[in-house]
Amino acid sequence: MSRCPVCDALLTVIGSRVRTRRTPEGIRHRLIIRRLRCLPCRRIHHELPDCLVPFKRYDAEALESFATQGPTAAVAADTSTLVRWQAWLAVWMPYVQRCWAALAARDSAAEMDGAPPFPAALHGRAPWTQAPPGWLRVIVHRLVNAALWPQTRSALVT
Repeated sequence: MSRCPVCDALLTVIGSRVRTRRTPEGIRHRLIIRRLRCLPCRRIHHELPDCLVPFKRYDAEALESFATQGPTAAVAADTSTLVRWQAWLAVWMPYVQRCWAALAARDSAAEMDGAPPFPAALHGRAPWTQAPPGWLRVIVHRLVNAALWPQTRSALVT
């Protein structure tokens, strides 16, 4: 059973919705996302698989590939999409670094739920060619479940 990332109460399933994700090759996959409700705080959450990034059409693999390889990444996306991703990363990554530092300070005794320290290879500007594989999934999972995702507080990554 899932727990609310805001108040830690049990969530109940209230339905589902369709979500489309695009792979780096541009292939579209249709996913069914469970909708969950928290009765105490009355919020609705969506249970996202770790291959998704909230509010992004392309999956985590495509975004990570672009962030680590830059414009030379093999991602089937328009140039305007790549420009938007670059702008998003430039704003989003400093926010992530501040959140990660705050979570590390808050949870130093709890070892941040087993999460690794923030990768040193992700400091500075993209592309982060030395970044470890899977870094985006780890960051998204930690921020979303800590209710720190900048665009919403209603996602839950499993």
